[in-house]
Amino acid sequence: MTATTRASSGASATPSADRIMRLTAVVAAGDAEAAVAECHALTGVGCMQGDAVDGRVALDIWMPAADSPGAGALGDHLAAAGIAAEVTERVQDDSWRDALRDFHQPVVAGRVRVRPPWVAPLPGMHDVVIDPGMAFGTGQHPTTRTALELLQRIPVRAPVLDAGCGSGILAIAARRLGFGPVVAIDFDPDSVAATARAAQANMVDALEVRRAVIGEDPLPVAPVLLANITLEVLGVLAASIGGSTRGTGGTAPTTEVAHAVLSGLREHEVDAAVEAFAPLGLVEAERLPEDGWASVRLCA
Repeated sequence: MTATTRASSGASATPSADRIMRLTAVVAAGDAEAAVAECHALTGVGCMQGDAVDGRVALDIWMPAADSPGAGALGDHLAAAGIAAEVTERVQDDSWRDALRDFHQPVVAGRVRVRPPWVAPLPGMHDVVIDPGMAFGTGQHPTTRTALELLQRIPVRAPVLDAGCGSGILAIAARRLGFGPVVAIDFDPDSVAATARAAQANMVDALEVRRAVIGEDPLPVAPVLLANITLEVLGVLAASIGGSTRGTGGTAPTTEVAHAVLSGLREHEVDAAVEAFAPLGLVEAERLPEDGWASVRLCA
């Protein structure tokens, strides 16, 4: 795969450090999800994904010029991940703020409302405030919305492990809904920092955030498990929980996990995820598909 990079005619060769840069990566629609993840991995910030046009999608990233990797570095990073992209960059005026505000509107899932800081709260809703400029994941993706819906259908309010917390939406929503205490983990230091900032901004207590690598580090076990991650990592997570709770005197694992919401899945991957958690004594209660993605709720 190759990446084409170029600077926009509106870009300065040496932009001032206090200016905002806009990086735009145009990729095939089928590569958009992977490209979003790769863009975040390089820049540490979220991006705005446009609608598909002629099979291609534009991903826009706004960040301070001093922190921007530049079009060339982003293009090389995507190419190394096997994603063909045309990457451009330009210095932005203050209109970028209006573009972000137009795009990031509240997302409602049942009684939970994920909103940016500039949108006012609504009475009777459990608001989760996420700053799009600081976090990866703003509730726009179908897996987040469906996971929030299923979280609200868990019949008990108990301690929670959020494995792969991202920007902290599920962990904070769990506290808003009365679950707790909550431990949120992620392998990415930027996600850990984003979740910690979001928890502070939302003024939630009993939410501990720590860095941990699933499959390598010991994991806390809680009655409620939330995991919006890939199918591969879900399999590692299930094995890790099973291994850490297996009794020394028997062959069947014993686990405290009684309820789980698994997400980050394509529709065709749900059965495999359910199968991975079956040895923990968990069975499928319901699944929610949306736009080719799906979340599933399990119970003991």
